[in-house]
Amino acid sequence: MDWDSIINLRHELHKIPEKSFCEKKTSETIKNFIKNNTSWKIEELEHNAFVVHCKAVKATGTDAIAFRADMDAVCAGGHNEPGHYCGHDGHSSILAGLAVSLYENRNRLNRDVYLIFQPAEETGKGALVCRDVIRDKKIKEIYGLHNIPGYRMGDVLIRRGTFACASTGIAIKFTGTPSHAAYPDAGLNPCVSLAGLLIELQKLTDDMQDNGGIVMMTVIGIEAGSDNYGVSASEGTLRLTVRAERGIVFDELVSQIENKARMYAERGGFDIEIERIEPFPATENKDKSVENVIKCAKRLGLNVQELKEPMRWSEDFGYYLKECDGAFFGIGDGENYAQLHTVQYEFPDEIIQNAVGIFTELAYEII
Repeated sequence: MDWDSIINLRHELHKIPEKSFCEKKTSETIKNFIKNNTSWKIEELEHNAFVVHCKAVKATGTDAIAFRADMDAVCAGGHNEPGHYCGHDGHSSILAGLAVSLYENRNRLNRDVYLIFQPAEETGKGALVCRDVIRDKKIKEIYGLHNIPGYRMGDVLIRRGTFACASTGIAIKFTGTPSHAAYPDAGLNPCVSLAGLLIELQKLTDDMQDNGGIVMMTVIGIEAGSDNYGVSASEGTLRLTVRAERGIVFDELVSQIENKARMYAERGGFDIEIERIEPFPATENKDKSVENVIKCAKRLGLNVQELKEPMRWSEDFGYYLKECDGAFFGIGDGENYAQLHTVQYEFPDEIIQNAVGIFTELAYEII
């Protein structure tokens, strides 16, 4: 394996970050690399997504397996421009490296392997574009990974059950009627009702947290009224992000938030609009697949850390795990490495070899 070529690909991708559903240059760059280094078949999907079919030379009737990488960049920094501040350039390079690794040892391949290059992970919508591949190709197991700062470089981070929380943004808008500030009783001002709703939602979240597992509500903002002190506010929007460790708890939390919002709106006589923004499912690993990751990592002599709690952030890989078995795991960037989604972050090339190694072991081994 020419590791320098994989690292060079990562650097090339780093220079052309593209936001979700705009990954045209990124997709073409990866496809060209795979075409130049393998003869695997590439199948185009919507929104710049594509699948690489690594066809078994000696098929044994074993179920197909898949691996997934995300390609989009995150928008961050003062100008909110796209940049690879989450490491998807590294994830894509790892999967391209897997394509080369399997090709160089294709005589060992005894089952079909599919490599899914996915757009728009940052918005939670990319997996929805690609998940039909699981059914269409009769894939029975899928694996993915994420680089993670704060852990020893190269360590494999795994968890049984939920690896990353479910989450969604929620915007709750109340609309009343305007009035002169001197005659607020002539209008309908939503501010007090939104404040009461927020207090009740915080209590609801705290109560659900007491039942165990991660349950969180973060207030993103409250917008109401204007800087015209002669006019009583008539519209207000409460913006929240909610997240939970278990999908069933998350669904219940979101449902109760929306029901309470409607109750407050009806009680106050307000029109209401509720919008869910960038929803993500929980990424819930299957135990057998977790065991597979651990066995393969240890076979390579890699240190494995089993996490006590899931990651609070979300991953749309959870959509794939609703379709088939599989697991999502992490590779440590280093204990003091820059945090994800900051302009100081850049994917560490040093972990590429470990990641390609684990994927390769998972692809070849029938465990």
